[in-house]
Amino acid sequence: MRTLVVGGSGSGKSAYAERLAASLAPRRTYVATMRNDGAEAGKRIRRHRSQRAELGFITVECPDSLVAACHDGGSGVVLVDDLGNLVANALFAPDGTMADPAVVLERLVGEVEALGQSYDHTVLVGNEVGGEGAYRLESTNEWVRLIGALNCRIAASFDEVVEVVAGVPCHVKGGVA
Repeated sequence: MRTLVVGGSGSGKSAYAERLAASLAPRRTYVATMRNDGAEAGKRIRRHRSQRAELGFITVECPDSLVAACHDGGSGVVLVDDLGNLVANALFAPDGTMADPAVVLERLVGEVEALGQSYDHTVLVGNEVGGEGAYRLESTNEWVRLIGALNCRIAASFDEVVEVVAGVPCHVKGGVA
C-alpha cells in the first residue's frame, strides 16, 4: 500500500501519517527530511526523534535525497515527513542558487518510486501550499509549483491519497469513501 497524505500547515497531516504508518507494520522507518542547519532546527529534530521513538520508528535522516532510505528497505513501512522540506533542500543550494525545477521533479519522482519498491508500505507526507496565492519571491513560487507537481505525480501512481483538514482525514483516492 502506498499512501500520500497532504494538508496545510498545522492540519494534523503528520500525526495522521504517523498513526497510519504505526498501524501498517511492526517494522517502521521514519525518513526525516528537515535539514539540521542551526540550534533551533537541532532542537526540533531531537524533539521529533524522541516522539517517534515512542512509536517504534527507526529514524533515517535524508534531507537531500531519498536514496539512503531505499537502501534501508525491506519488510515494513516507511514514512517520509515531509516532501516540502525535501523539495526545498533539493531546489535551493545552501549558497542560494536554485536548481532546475524540472530536473529536481524527475529526480524526486524517481526516488519516490524506488522507495515504494523498497518497502511493503509507503506513507508520504506532502504539503498543500498552492491555495495561499502568489508570493513576492519568484523562487518561492517555483517551490510551490514544484510541490504541486510532485504531489500530482505521486497521487497518480499511489494507491491512496488522504487530505487532512483540521485534523480530519478525507480520503480523496482509495481507502474509505
